[in-house]
Amino acid sequence: MAKIKFEYKITLAYLFIGSIWIIFSDKLLNSIIEDNNHLTEAQTYKGWFYVWTTAILLFFLLKKHLKKQRNTEKELERHKTNLEQLVLEKTKKLNTAITELSATNKELHSKSKTIDKQNIKLRKALKDLMSTQAQLLQADKMASLGVLTAGVAHEINNPLNYILGGITGLETYFEEQKVNTKKTLFFFQSIKTGIDRISSIISGLNQFSSDTDTYEQVCDIHEIINNCLTIINSQLANKIQVMKEFSNIKLIISGNIGQIHQVFVNVLMNAIQAIEKEGSIRIVTNTDNENVYIEIIDTGCGIDQKNISQITDPFFTTKEPGKGTGLGLAITYNIIKDHKGTISFQSELGKGTTVKITLPINIKKHE
Repeated sequence: MAKIKFEYKITLAYLFIGSIWIIFSDKLLNSIIEDNNHLTEAQTYKGWFYVWTTAILLFFLLKKHLKKQRNTEKELERHKTNLEQLVLEKTKKLNTAITELSATNKELHSKSKTIDKQNIKLRKALKDLMSTQAQLLQADKMASLGVLTAGVAHEINNPLNYILGGITGLETYFEEQKVNTKKTLFFFQSIKTGIDRISSIISGLNQFSSDTDTYEQVCDIHEIINNCLTIINSQLANKIQVMKEFSNIKLIISGNIGQIHQVFVNVLMNAIQAIEKEGSIRIVTNTDNENVYIEIIDTGCGIDQKNISQITDPFFTTKEPGKGTGLGLAITYNIIKDHKGTISFQSELGKGTTVKITLPINIKKHE
């Protein structure tokens, strides 16, 4: 059931009371007072009485209603004040929390930066450690190879001396016996060529496995490249043509002979392994007043551009498992760096690779 509003209640009550008052009061007065003059006066008093009575009733009714409304307003105002106070307190707490959170975020950001820096240092340390480990492995390998090569060279030199002595004796004997045919000379020359070839290989191995820490050895770049080609000659397998475009000037630098041999053996072996069937390797040397420049250009399979920046990283290799350790170019890069030089690569898949090496000259060039 719908509730009747206060103003409607007042109006209905006023109409009801007024109607009852008029009806019954007039009848009552007419039955009591017969004189019309007195009746008119009584009705005037009756009107005033009705006005004052209704005014008093309306006053108390309105006062009661307004008091209730005012109390409600006061209660609302009190709730509003409390709510505003609560909002202020919550806002203050929220601002404090935001300030603390901002400080925490700054601290976390600072710690994150510190962690990032530490991670970069750790990655660099790990990379340096891997590189150092690779160099130690290679140094140990080269030390073992040096011992083995020295022993092999000594053991081979002895029978070579016997052979050379025998050849000399035979030549003397044939001259005394006047046996001097073209065929005999051809055989002697063939044997001497073989002996020279073996001596050259042993000499190259001795230089390749040279075990010293000095960087003040006289390094003949052309001689070192030729030694390296002699050492890896069997890898060419008659399928790869080597073209040497050497400078007319003899290129001499100050460095470590054994390490420079390692550089060219590693680069040349990579070029050979990049050529699957047939191809060529071109070696170009040049110089100015400060540096020597060596380019080794192969017609192999090439290197993907995305891998160019990684090929000197330790243990990085694009070769199949078991065919490469990923140490060769890493060691080569470090050796060249130790010699204050540079190495760069230009390559395209299916079109070969060009390796450019620059080494500073510390000893005057010899003509």
